[in-house]
Amino acid sequence: MVKGMNELMIQTETTLRFAFGTNWNKFLSDLNGERIRIAERSLQEIVGVQDLHDKAFLDVGCGSGLISLAARRLGARVYSFDRDTQSIGCAHRLKGQYYPLDTKWNIAAGSVLDTEFLRSLGTFDVVYSW
Repeated sequence: MVKGMNELMIQTETTLRFAFGTNWNKFLSDLNGERIRIAERSLQEIVGVQDLHDKAFLDVGCGSGLISLAARRLGARVYSFDRDTQSIGCAHRLKGQYYPLDTKWNIAAGSVLDTEFLRSLGTFDVVYSW
């Protein structure tokens, strides 16, 4: 890891990239019911529906897992993935706190740049990527 310009960076084989998961861990320490409700309302506005019951929801680059949590609370079957291991840990943390035994929320490591991985996912009613 390399610190520079007040940002935590991760050195990969070919690139230097921002370690988003570090920030998401900090973000989750301040997460509360009101922020979750705001995320739900935001997702409802973006998708243009009041609920996501019986919808398959893909959260590409799930980050903190907050939008995945909002989608699950709105009734969706959720599949979250990220390439950042700390971000994946954040999503697992939220799932463990709010939906610990739920089989309708799956979290995985993966990259949107990996076409084979993407093909393996199947189809979704809503694809979210921020």
